[in-house]
Amino acid sequence: MTEAARRPLRWIIPSAIAIFAIVVGGVAWAQLRPVSPAAVATQFWRFLADGKAQQALALSTMPDAPSTPNGLLLTDVAYSEADRGIADVAAGATRTSGDTATVELGYTEHGTRRTTRVELRKDHTTWLRASTWKVTNPPITSVTATVAGQGHADSLSVDGNALPVRGDSSVVIPALPGTYSFALGSSTKLLAPVPQKVSVADGKPAAVTLGLAASAALAPQAVAAADALIAGCFDGQSIAASCPLRQALVNLVPLTAEDGLLYKLSPAPKLAFDPKTMRVTSTADGTMLVSTVDHVWGNLPNSAVFSVALDVIVDGDAVKLVPHDSGVSLVNYTGATA
Repeated sequence: MTEAARRPLRWIIPSAIAIFAIVVGGVAWAQLRPVSPAAVATQFWRFLADGKAQQALALSTMPDAPSTPNGLLLTDVAYSEADRGIADVAAGATRTSGDTATVELGYTEHGTRRTTRVELRKDHTTWLRASTWKVTNPPITSVTATVAGQGHADSLSVDGNALPVRGDSSVVIPALPGTYSFALGSSTKLLAPVPQKVSVADGKPAAVTLGLAASAALAPQAVAAADALIAGCFDGQSIAASCPLRQALVNLVPLTAEDGLLYKLSPAPKLAFDPKTMRVTSTADGTMLVSTVDHVWGNLPNSAVFSVALDVIVDGDAVKLVPHDSGVSLVNYTGATA
């Protein structure tokens, strides 16, 4: 054979070997994938047991997690943190009819043996890819999370993975079987998250209402604000016109302004904050001394013992106090006698 005739063979033979290797390798790879309905169903649930949500969903007709609205819990990052408790996955009876199949599959969930029916559809052969099966009923349901954060929630987290939220609203989140820890993120130091566990099982939708609770910083700030409010109501001789409790304090005593009244707080009430009611109330009553000016008898003392109730509203990192009902209530009144 001449040198000119040998030259084409020098690249034809290596190229043919490379193509053959690709074909054989591709076919071998395809054959390693689970191709029977039972094998696919088993692998799907084993991926779930391992927290590999995206690999499991790749064996199904479900779109990829990133294309699913609020699909956080369908990702490996979030699902691997969930309390799944799935183990001992094993396929049982398989029924095949043309391009569809069902597999009775058993698994253990937190020590309890369960069964589920996995439905599959055949994904037909293409070049270099053997026929396989896709799960058509992945166990995806939803969690409806209602955000009740008093306008202070800036995010919703599931096992530490955050979703943005816009004010107090509801968010529908697709979820795979497992138990998740939900909590709100707070935009203020005065309110703290209240984590809640949510379990998703048996394909049933779940719901949770999430709120924020008083943080350790709120109590002293609320009590200090209430002390300042009450003290500011008394200027030494009268009740300040700017006092939000002014009318309620005046009404504690059955006297009229024409009597020439002098007001004094002694002692001030002792206050405490209740995080459940978000209210400042008195733990020890206060006493308002009221003196009437009599031209014959002089100053005649009257006393009104009263309790306090103020609702606390968080406004950013500050608090607002709103009188609960009237804000003050008469406990005991002692009138002067001439």
